[in-house]
Amino acid sequence: MKKERNILITVVLAVICGLSYAQTNEPEYMKEPKPSELVIGVISSEVNGGSYTQYYRKERNGSVWKTTNSDNRIIKTDEQLLEILMGNAEKKYGSTYPKFLLRNFKAKKNTKYVFNEPGSADPEYEYYTYIASATVVLPDSKALLEENLSTAIDKALRNVREGARLAIDQVTVSNGTDRENYKDQLIDILLDKGYKVVAKEYLEKLYEEQQAQQSGIYNDKTTVQDNNFSAVGYFINVKVTETSLRVQVINVSTGEYEGNATVNF
Repeated sequence: MKKERNILITVVLAVICGLSYAQTNEPEYMKEPKPSELVIGVISSEVNGGSYTQYYRKERNGSVWKTTNSDNRIIKTDEQLLEILMGNAEKKYGSTYPKFLLRNFKAKKNTKYVFNEPGSADPEYEYYTYIASATVVLPDSKALLEENLSTAIDKALRNVREGARLAIDQVTVSNGTDRENYKDQLIDILLDKGYKVVAKEYLEKLYEEQQAQQSGIYNDKTTVQDNNFSAVGYFINVKVTETSLRVQVINVSTGEYEGNATVNF
């Protein structure tokens, strides 16, 4: 009895481990959307699965019925159905959300019958379709913004030498992201890429002191030199919307746009 119980426990543990392994290795597209992901829609498709036909005919003596079959069934794998859904989602969402992902993928085979009793002149048909669906999501918004911001900066600053001094002029955010956190993120990325970032508040203070100097009221110890401003080569403007991110780079000396990059997501 004890031996049988141990065997039963072993079997149960094996089943549990198997289920745990299956869940751990379940493809991402079959999992539910993550809390950090934004659901933007559901995509579905009904795909032709072919047919199976059974024909009836009589023998020459007219007393015995014989059947012949025509098998035109089409096998579709989950990967093939997923590819079809990806194509449909690309057409519907790709231009606005090029980095979408699919979650909660489901697929089943559907059978439709057209049945006739033996003895009838009409054959018996079985039509098959595959019905597949998935939830369309956007990746983690914070990670996606970081990636898009880094990409946009690389494009906008491609003509600016590494180590150049930059000052952040404007950061406009309209997608619910905290502006100050986004500004901090922008500074971190610029510093990581080897640029020097000067606080705009510092430049404004220098400007005020310069104006005071011109009026004759100033402190010799804090005299603003002309090169204080020329040391900053570029201003950066960033605008973030629900579907895109734009980075503009302005040459301080000329006032010309040195770079302009937009990334859609």
